[in-house]
Amino acid sequence: MGIFTDSSSGSADPAMSIHISPYLFVSGCPVEGQVQLDLHQLSEDDVQEVHIKLKGCVRTVQTVNTSVYVQDVPLVNEDAIVWTKGSTPEQGTLQIPFQFLLPPDLPPSFHDKKSKWADGGAIRYWLSAVGVRSGALHRNRRVRLPIAVVQKDVVGAGLRGKLSAIAQGANFGWRADRTEGKIRRGLWGDYATVKAELRIPDVNICPLFVPIPFIIYAETVTPVLTRAKAEAHPPDKPVFPSPPATYSMLEFRLHRKYTSVAQTLRATYTKNTNFEGAGMVIDEDVSEREWVPLGSAGGDKKHRDHSDGKGTWVQRATFKSAFHLDCAHSFKTETLTCEYSLQLKVPFPGVGNDLQINMPITVTSGIDGAGGSSNQSILDLPPAYWDAENGDWGDEKE
Repeated sequence: MGIFTDSSSGSADPAMSIHISPYLFVSGCPVEGQVQLDLHQLSEDDVQEVHIKLKGCVRTVQTVNTSVYVQDVPLVNEDAIVWTKGSTPEQGTLQIPFQFLLPPDLPPSFHDKKSKWADGGAIRYWLSAVGVRSGALHRNRRVRLPIAVVQKDVVGAGLRGKLSAIAQGANFGWRADRTEGKIRRGLWGDYATVKAELRIPDVNICPLFVPIPFIIYAETVTPVLTRAKAEAHPPDKPVFPSPPATYSMLEFRLHRKYTSVAQTLRATYTKNTNFEGAGMVIDEDVSEREWVPLGSAGGDKKHRDHSDGKGTWVQRATFKSAFHLDCAHSFKTETLTCEYSLQLKVPFPGVGNDLQINMPITVTSGIDGAGGSSNQSILDLPPAYWDAENGDWGDEKE
């Protein structure tokens, strides 16, 4: 059975509680735990039998005026009777083990709904212990324990070591998205050239919970000017256009887009999460401006010393670090689809002169089922996902 935590079910009932470890489970793998029963309390409540259930459901909601459209798509519905009245003494505490097998290729836990009937979508998985009582006027006893689920990902699990090695400096190929533009200080004057580039390791997927290295490169090239004019520029004043001086000037974020379908209604929602924080170490390299004569390939010393020629000032900035993903990974179901991209905004002086890059990525779990985590917050799910009493489960009448 393994070792179980002392954490009990999210909803409370003095007669029943559910104990599991871990909280993060993988599709195609077991969910196992124990149901703890207070036999005296079950007798007092006239419970005839106790069921342990494993459920999963996609719920989407759309509102038009005062009409609310809800669509539920079941994913898992397992039920086992673990105790019946008369099978044990009516005093003491009983711990009964259980085990279910998750179906393969399940979508991950996901939640983007502010309330029960709010527009949006959710994918929820939970265990429930149900004490069945006889008589139409007696409501069944019920406790729920939400669990987090991700899809099994053998390929992503195999990349974890490689990505960690790259983050430590190992050589590897890079995927790069580039963009450039022409900008000028005002309405008139010659145009300067600005460039931006985003690089991540050249892999097909980005797994969760592992450092993914990135490099952001920015370059500016001034309009052509004479060497005399270039030397007349005060050395303590920036040359237009200057690249970002620090990582904090950039906007680098994870962009999530998901589509929710409820019956015949469809809506798309987006969310942005910036890559920043105290745990993020940035390697910043902002070089001194370099004079590059016309016709030179990189501006060798012989050309730079030629004072009569024309040329340009070139300025460069490079930012290196790694980001971690802890979101619900990419998925596609009948009524809910979620996809991601990396979005980079590099600011340059002037109105409308910023450069932007949008790099689509596929996020996977990076977990092959060999283990999980006892920390339910390892997956970035809102408190509403773990609220066992919010009335949005759809099993109240069972």
